[in-house]
Amino acid sequence: IFPPAYIKQGNFMHSDFGYVRAPEGSRIELSLEVFDLPQRVGATLAASDGNHSLEMGKDGKFQFAFTLGEDWKGRLRLEDLDEPGRAPTVYDAISFSPIPDEPPVVEITEPAEDLQLPADAQFLVEVYASDDHGIADVRINISHAGEKTEKTIFINPVEQEKTQTYIFDLNDHALAVGDVLTYMALALDNKEPEGQLARSEIYFIEVLPPEGNATEEMDGEGETAETKEIPIRDFINKSKKIIRSTYDAMLEDDEVQFEKLSLSIATQALSLKHEMTKVFDENEGMFPVVDGIDLGELLNEATYHIEQSEIYAGDLLLEESLEPSEKTLRKLVQLYALLQKMNKKKMKGKGKKPSESDGESEKPSEEKSEEPEDLAEQLNRMAEDLKKLEDLEARQQELNKDIGRAAGQGTRGKPNQNSAQDQEDIRRDLYSLEDDWYKKSGKLGEVAKLKQAGDEMKEAAGDLRRDEPREAQPHGEIAEEVLGSAILELESKMAALAGNMVDQLSEGASGLSENQRELQGETQGASPGKGDALKEEQDELNSAAQDLLDKIDEMARSLGKFNENAMEDLLKSTRESRSEGIERSGKRASNSLLYENFPSAEKEEGKVAENLEKLQEDLEGVANKLRNLGNDALRELVEKLMKTQDELPGMGAQEMKDSAEEIASALGSLSQSKKDERLQNITQFFEQVAISEDPTPSKSMASAAITEALQLAEQFFWKEAKDNLLRRNQATSSAPSRYKRQVEEYFRRIAEGE
Repeated sequence: IFPPAYIKQGNFMHSDFGYVRAPEGSRIELSLEVFDLPQRVGATLAASDGNHSLEMGKDGKFQFAFTLGEDWKGRLRLEDLDEPGRAPTVYDAISFSPIPDEPPVVEITEPAEDLQLPADAQFLVEVYASDDHGIADVRINISHAGEKTEKTIFINPVEQEKTQTYIFDLNDHALAVGDVLTYMALALDNKEPEGQLARSEIYFIEVLPPEGNATEEMDGEGETAETKEIPIRDFINKSKKIIRSTYDAMLEDDEVQFEKLSLSIATQALSLKHEMTKVFDENEGMFPVVDGIDLGELLNEATYHIEQSEIYAGDLLLEESLEPSEKTLRKLVQLYALLQKMNKKKMKGKGKKPSESDGESEKPSEEKSEEPEDLAEQLNRMAEDLKKLEDLEARQQELNKDIGRAAGQGTRGKPNQNSAQDQEDIRRDLYSLEDDWYKKSGKLGEVAKLKQAGDEMKEAAGDLRRDEPREAQPHGEIAEEVLGSAILELESKMAALAGNMVDQLSEGASGLSENQRELQGETQGASPGKGDALKEEQDELNSAAQDLLDKIDEMARSLGKFNENAMEDLLKSTRESRSEGIERSGKRASNSLLYENFPSAEKEEGKVAENLEKLQEDLEGVANKLRNLGNDALRELVEKLMKTQDELPGMGAQEMKDSAEEIASALGSLSQSKKDERLQNITQFFEQVAISEDPTPSKSMASAAITEALQLAEQFFWKEAKDNLLRRNQATSSAPSRYKRQVEEYFRRIAEGE
């Protein structure tokens, strides 16, 4: 089997009969070898595409070749040509099924919505294209006033996925207020001999004056009676829907389906014509004239063009119906722009007089209540305090080395006075930190460790001033240990605070996912006319989801000062949410609701909800890991598991039972044990080992269970935390620091010849 060269897949062999899948367009070369007897053999393939007589090549083998375009099935029949009356031998079937080369997928990921812009605007278009084998070309197709242009934005090399950008400059087109541009992205794959073409969703740009390029302005206080009586935005949206439906139907190959879609478009056009005719009749003679243009006449012209679209679509001439549909849209947008301009003029000079209450509200409040410090600010302050504590600990550690040397050498005089001054400097900085903490909390318990360390430092400084470094030494070491304990305590508080911060975001993701699911349910049963209200809800959810992702990014960077793992996990979660299309699906859902394509909207809403649910799970995981940074029970469990894993090979039955009982008890006491099924299963296993008569035959199973328990424990804290735990174990199993210093001092004296 020789796959097409463009898919860059190696050739492969298949022996005997059976079922084979091969890439579409592969060249299949069948080779048949028969025994020497009978001497003359006739070979025929009775295949799905007819019977094929096989010819023998010079090498004595029968050959047959074909290109695989669709399912192919054949049976081999061999005949003895010298014995015509002998029955032929028929073999098992061989079947080839093509692996289709799927057409490409292309979408405009930014801005992915219709726009209202002034004639000189520029904006960035981002296009994403993918194909199972390769994207060979990406283009932007722009339609304006019936003229179509295409601009290639493809950049080599050919790849399965492409993200390209294009700067859309409206200055490249001769535009006037009320003009409409239609644009889409096209992608061509690398299929040979002819590539397959795909197009994105179609988007529209309405050219409006700079002062009136926002749809929301139609809803302000300055609306006139005329504006309210002309549902112009509704007409515009229905025109866009007709144009989009026309483009979609033109891609249909099935004649029956094509006719069905064409008649549906004709019905939509007829309905819009009736609505616009009704509005014209109700307001005839009352339409204003703006810039010399009769708005009633504009509406009448739009009605005429949509009638032409109805006629063409009814005759199944969809391509011909596009031009009048686009003219209808241009007339309606021009009408909308002029209405906006008229409303702007009426709004000028109508300023709101400031009321007395307004004046009072503008006065600065004399008494400002102190706002509570938010969690992010608290964490930042704690991070600064942690840095100060770590600096104090490092300074005390260095000073203790000097005190140790002075004690060992019996140093007197100025060196001790200098050390005393250094100790006082450390104590003064510590007192400043202690004072800050007490002012914020008003609780002595919050500063107990700092006070204890300060007291020890005071004693050390006094002993040094009295030239008694040996007496000062234990006070300095205790101060260092207490500072270390204070650091661990502060880290634990920071972990809890950080966990609460992430919890708030997790609750936000949960609330958004629930709201999105509710909206999905409403969309599922929605009836015509509900699209605008549902779209408004979806837009609010899209905005809230974007705000949530931004908050997570902001918090991640804030947490980076405390825990880089948390920062990386949070940034990864938002990156994955965006790459999986939470923003894109939200926009698609909104656009689908705009045109009341409820099945498509429901599908995209489900994607958004799934993305938010996954985001919530990620956030919960980060919060749990943050809290468990100071979880002594979990730390002790991991220590026990690692110790048991090392000692298991040499354990006797009773030792195994005792260790299993301890592990089962520790696993069962974890807060996660009630909702984690794997944790429950492992706990039950160790409980069984603890009560079994002879557990030694289960050592291999116990080792596997310990490994799994450690893997589960890593779900609750980062791997680096376990590595740090191992390092701490090594440190605590070494000799006490004072003995270590004595040994160092001993060898120093030998080196100096004392």
